Amino acid sequence: MESLTKRYPWVKRTKAYWVWLNTVARAIAGLCRLKVEGRENVPDEGKVLLVSNHRSYLDPPLVAYAVKKRPVFFMAKAELFEMPILSSLIKHWGNGFPVKRGKADLTALKTALEILDKGELVCIFPEGQRAPAGKFLKAKWGAGLVALKAKAPIVPCLIEGSEKLIGKEKFFAGIPKVTIRFGKPFTIDLEDRKENYQKAADLLMEKIKELKGGNSSG
Repeated sequence: MESLTKRYPWVKRTKAYWVWLNTVARAIAGLCRLKVEGRENVPDEGKVLLVSNHRSYLDPPLVAYAVKKRPVFFMAKAELFEMPILSSLIKHWGNGFPVKRGKADLTALKTALEILDKGELVCIFPEGQRAPAGKFLKAKWGAGLVALKAKAPIVPCLIEGSEKLIGKEKFFAGIPKVTIRFGKPFTIDLEDRKENYQKAADLLMEKIKELKGGNSSG
């Protein structure tokens, strides 16, 4: 397997990431009047798997700005990498790597594990696509695979309100007020076996749902 930096050379370009975070991501966060709860639950260093619900195309920059203290790497749908300008922004500035939707993309899953093994923070959206406003979709088993194989602390994240800005049903539904809430890190006590991947994925979504109502301490 090719080295991570040969396939995705931008993973070393941390300066570009911080420029992007403090310009583009900061502007989006300001527009959304972003409120962050539980940031202290995100470890300052070491490998971390962040799992979040997904409501808007703008969730990645919002999550990155909410974390703020360290770079965040994201899976992004492969179609976005076919758009010249957007592809460059995602790759060279936003720490994104492609995942093919509709099937198990083992290359993307391995990339996530490689980045985690380098001591980084990877954010995945277990639902695999944007959910309608106020709804949660069933998690994909690939998220459970990463969770069990990574053996990293898992931080649940709940995003509320972002669907009003480039969401599933509407492109723009007014200026939203977005809240991002991080829960306490946890681990999953299941063996790394294929039959446990969906169980693990379902547990990820349960932890995310538990953050509704303002619980970021349990």
